[in-house]
Amino acid sequence: MKKILLSILFLIAVLVPACAKQFVNITPMPKQMEVGEGQYVLPKKFTVGAARLADSLKVEAQRFVDVIGETTGCKGKLSKSKKADILMTVDESLGYEAYKLSVTEKGISISASSARGFFYAFQTIKKIMPANVMAELNAEEAQKILPWYKVEAQPVVPCVEINDEPRFWYRGFMLDCGRHFFSVDDIKHILDGMAIYKMNYFHWHLTEDQGWRFEVKKYPKLTEIGSVASDCRMTDMEKGHYWLGKPYGPYFYTHEDCKEIIEYARNLHIEVIPEIDMPGHIMSALAAYPEFSCNPEGEHKVQTYQGGVWSDVLNVGDPKAVQFARDVLTEVMDVFPGQYVHIGGDECPTSAWEKNAQCQEHLNNLIKAGAIKDLGQDNKHRFRPLQSYFIKQMEQHISARGKKMILWNESVTAPGADLNIIKSTGATIFSWNPCQHGAEVAAKLGLNAVITEWGPGCYYINRKQHDGEGEPVAAGTGRKSDQLPAVYAYKPVPDKVMQDPEKSKYYIGVQATFWTEHVSDIKYADYLAFPRLLAVAEAAWSPEEKKDFENFRTRFTADTVLFDLTGRLYGKHFIAK
Repeated sequence: MKKILLSILFLIAVLVPACAKQFVNITPMPKQMEVGEGQYVLPKKFTVGAARLADSLKVEAQRFVDVIGETTGCKGKLSKSKKADILMTVDESLGYEAYKLSVTEKGISISASSARGFFYAFQTIKKIMPANVMAELNAEEAQKILPWYKVEAQPVVPCVEINDEPRFWYRGFMLDCGRHFFSVDDIKHILDGMAIYKMNYFHWHLTEDQGWRFEVKKYPKLTEIGSVASDCRMTDMEKGHYWLGKPYGPYFYTHEDCKEIIEYARNLHIEVIPEIDMPGHIMSALAAYPEFSCNPEGEHKVQTYQGGVWSDVLNVGDPKAVQFARDVLTEVMDVFPGQYVHIGGDECPTSAWEKNAQCQEHLNNLIKAGAIKDLGQDNKHRFRPLQSYFIKQMEQHISARGKKMILWNESVTAPGADLNIIKSTGATIFSWNPCQHGAEVAAKLGLNAVITEWGPGCYYINRKQHDGEGEPVAAGTGRKSDQLPAVYAYKPVPDKVMQDPEKSKYYIGVQATFWTEHVSDIKYADYLAFPRLLAVAEAAWSPEEKKDFENFRTRFTADTVLFDLTGRLYGKHFIAK
């Protein structure tokens, strides 16, 4: 019955009479959009006007032509004619990611100032065409998946005028591959989903207590030992939690794997941000190189239980351990060409430092030198400034390569953190808990903040998405604060901050974050992420005043056809009736 309803929705969207205003299915909602009457019927042979365009812009046009040819049979070619069916124009007055799109019954015109702007314009055109186009499937392929799906001989594009640009320049998605490993193809699948909804940063969490996933050639035991857990708690959508009962791994990404993903993402105008967590959440590294721990003679192992915060952390008082961290980041920066490197800096207990003679001496020397603040002998957070100083050491190494550092909000909200040191790093703060407090502290320090709320209106989209009977096991309760309406309604920038331009300018974006303590395969990841990923994407792109949940719900419902065609499971709790 649901498939019949979905097919009716789809046919209404595509076959609506030319005399009527039509439903235009585009998420995220554009900044400005006027829906006209009628449609443009794409000719069997069409031209894309690309006269005097830079090669990087022609690349976007050719990719669009190729997809249209593969999915519809309509053959396109680039042309120098100003009377082309689809006319591209460079408009230097538009922002870097902005575009304008005009569709009339006579043709299509788009303008942008950059390759990325044209990419988003073409993404919008594909999105408002029949769903098989965005899915990159021809009619026969689509009908094998959805037998009821019909494709017209010539695809149509609804008449529309769009003037669009994103609200935030950082629009991210994070995947934790430390606790559970996802294949290169899985990650490409995720990148494809991000690109549909104009997200532009893939935050790749590569190391955890439960597994080291990045190949470091200088330290081969990181993957020989650190990528293997003696056992692993898995999660199945039907069976729930179970133990694998055998070693999990070796699972890691070679430099070639990483470069393949980076290039794939680049073609989708997505930058990959690697995260190597330090000085905490590093048990997998210490299992391989215990000499860099605070207790080299103790037991060190890759953690098998997927959650938790552990006290086995890097010995920041040992120059050799600090150099190890630098060496790892050197190889990371050799492989990843983007401007950002994330080093975590979250959930790092100081108990091991308090008992370690090197760390005690290091703390005292730094205090004497005036390099960190002295919290006093009786302060239980006295050793926390060691973490701030370590972060500064890593920042100096990263900035020497012309790159920028990212940290979790504990770097500024953990009691005892040396805020002057963190301020001096110029780091971007990813704020999760306490989210708004962390962003506020970052802004006061003059540091950029990305909102990835863990609490009510949660952007942690790995959490259970509903509390109904039979819902699969996941993190969280699935109550209202985890559900789609709350995610959609959440305001990443509070009204009081919006009214203060000196604060709001530091709120540079939002991120959907996906941890994998309770998720061990891509299908379950899809199920939890969709449609909440769309809600975060709309918050990232669309003006706050454009948000309308019922309208969003209608668009998400229409997109279930696209989800089905691309093999994505999704939550059906809020499908429009």
